[in-house]
Amino acid sequence: MKALRSHVPVLLFFVSVFVIEACSQNEVTSFWAGAIQPTSVHVVVRFATKTGRARLVVSTRPDLSHQIEGPIANAYATNPRLVSLMMNGLLSDTKYYYAVEADGKLDNSPEDIGSFRTPGDSAFSFSFTLGSCLNSNSHHPVFERMIEKQPLFFLQTGDFHYDNPDSRNANAHRRPYENLLSNPTYRKFFAHCPIAYVWDDHDYCGNNSDSTAVGKTNARIAYREYIPHYPFGTTITGNNAPIYQSFTIGRIHFIVTDLRSSRRKPTMMGAIQKQWFKDECLYAKQHELMIAWVSSVSYGGNLPDNWGGFLQERNELANFFRENDIRNMFILSGDAHMVAIDDGSHHDFSSRHNNPNRYPVLQAAALNESGSFKGGTYSGGSFPNPDDTYGQYGLVEVTDKADSTIRIKLTGFRVNSAGKESILSNYTFTRLLR
Repeated sequence: MKALRSHVPVLLFFVSVFVIEACSQNEVTSFWAGAIQPTSVHVVVRFATKTGRARLVVSTRPDLSHQIEGPIANAYATNPRLVSLMMNGLLSDTKYYYAVEADGKLDNSPEDIGSFRTPGDSAFSFSFTLGSCLNSNSHHPVFERMIEKQPLFFLQTGDFHYDNPDSRNANAHRRPYENLLSNPTYRKFFAHCPIAYVWDDHDYCGNNSDSTAVGKTNARIAYREYIPHYPFGTTITGNNAPIYQSFTIGRIHFIVTDLRSSRRKPTMMGAIQKQWFKDECLYAKQHELMIAWVSSVSYGGNLPDNWGGFLQERNELANFFRENDIRNMFILSGDAHMVAIDDGSHHDFSSRHNNPNRYPVLQAAALNESGSFKGGTYSGGSFPNPDDTYGQYGLVEVTDKADSTIRIKLTGFRVNSAGKESILSNYTFTRLLR
């Protein structure tokens, strides 16, 4: 007994050290990657408690051996549990695994290790999924079917949640993102699928909201804090600026327009964004790139809250496309709770409807909401969700052999509550880039 008692202080010492060490680990509660480029990535991470400094750790190996450490970053002063992390100097077309180090301690528990793939740095074949209109509390298997497609990224085209947070309180706009990432289904999906995202009304400031919404500034602040986004196209500095952005992957130039926080009748885009959009189209043409225009609302819709309520501006853009011979473009949208595909024959809104170029359209929604139809004519048909037990999404497959052409396949899927998937519509087209 004496020998046992003599070891008790030593045992208590080691137990105390272990407990202190365990407690000092700042647990990662959510994380996701975005803004993927051939040599870089952007990750946003949230911790259980406020943190001082953090950095990203990446490796080409699942066990994070031979790791590369990113630069140290500080938590947001106004949101001290949240850190925005950047990593440059990566290899193109390479799969990486990543985790986050906070205050010198790496959280490398299996559930807190994510992955992403960098795109190629030239002509590059890839695929991505897209969708909109999401129930924050759902655990629908539509996300399992999407991740099985091994997309390079997921394009969220609006209504990421339905909290309608039109408030002067910034936390009202932050909380929905936290709720989304606390959902195990979404957390698992985004751990291994980077995001590109623009909002629509329900995740901006409420139904049919525009630039007059009282929560506009706080919506923009929360987006900048929580979303791993690409650089914004605006020259306006500070937090109170729109969130439109563009990026290029392979020979596809994505133009992501903010059709909510700049909108005010009679303009959907606002003068500054509209000029930026036109310049981006011309840039793509000059650099022999295919344009993927992300319009959160239906370009061919006929309701007041989509492009049907902005006929003059839609006509202006359509005339610009025709007059500048914008040949290579396709359009991606959400909002209406349906899958729909058009070969472009029903989406010429120029003054004389005489644009020789055709812009195919993929409307992909709703991820897990009841169906709706908001106008438009689609050669491949339109398919509203039967009810909220069904999930619908789109898949874009890009085949690029680095010659003069590029091939795009658009597919719309439906997934029932048991996870069974069916194809609703598809369309394939090839375009000459040079």
